[in-house]
Amino acid sequence: MRLSSPEGFRAFYEETLPRVYTYFFHRCGGIASVAEDLTQEAFLAAVGEIKKGRPVKDPLPWVLGIARHKLLDHYRRQKREERTSALSWEGQRSDDQLLTWDEEDSRERALAALGSMPASQRAALALRYLDGMSVPELARALGRSIRAAESLLARGRESFKRFYLEADGG
Repeated sequence: MRLSSPEGFRAFYEETLPRVYTYFFHRCGGIASVAEDLTQEAFLAAVGEIKKGRPVKDPLPWVLGIARHKLLDHYRRQKREERTSALSWEGQRSDDQLLTWDEEDSRERALAALGSMPASQRAALALRYLDGMSVPELARALGRSIRAAESLLARGRESFKRFYLEADGG
């Protein structure tokens, strides 16, 4: 596929847009406006790379790689905003109650739970469990030590569990 031609790029865009948007939507807690903004950023970055003459052999993995970088940038921005907002909140540890999955509403509850979590925890969970990164890869991507990444994942799992259970009224 020749992405430098208008027709080639149009075909690429129409083919990959739904996948890129879905990638962001599920990793941003189901917040459509954030997914839309990040999708736009990813495609603008792709256009920039194409204009530089960068050859692209496999367009979907290539644009999803750009999307991953945009998602990490987004989480880093959110983390900076959270730090500067001077808001502090100490969550209470949830009990060890098992999560129950009901096919009808589990997706919506999971997205709501992700949307309620701190950005750094949401990023860690998304990259580990949705993108399949190992803990060392996650640590490198987030600029943290392996121990800090493991701690972030543990806090993220607790937060997800707490918010998921709250969405159930439990």
